Amino acid sequence: MTGAGIIAAAVIGIPFLLWVVNLVRQDRLYAGYGVIFVFGTIVTMAVLVIPPLLNMVTELSLAILPVPSLSLIAIVILTLLVVYVFIQISVLSNRVMRLTQELAIRNARSERGVEPGAPGPR
Repeated sequence: MTGAGIIAAAVIGIPFLLWVVNLVRQDRLYAGYGVIFVFGTIVTMAVLVIPPLLNMVTELSLAILPVPSLSLIAIVILTLLVVYVFIQISVLSNRVMRLTQELAIRNARSERGVEPGAPGPR
């Protein structure tokens, strides 16, 4: 890969890694999904930056060109869309968990005869 390609891989990969780590820290993306994306990004950047790995992948995939330039744009767009979908799944899952916990608390209070709006025992 050329020097410009290596720089492009770094310019795309490093901010992506930081973004995913920040999403995990803010609890907007599950840690498991974050690990998958971080691992995939690091492996992809390594393959793009280290010429022997790129040559090996090219030979294994039977591709004519190591990095088709048009495919790179599509891969970036699709990756961003997949991360967005996982963010939304994580947000919805966190909401369901909070609602389930709230429902369990309300059911426990009603079984003990405590009014739903009344404060619990001290």
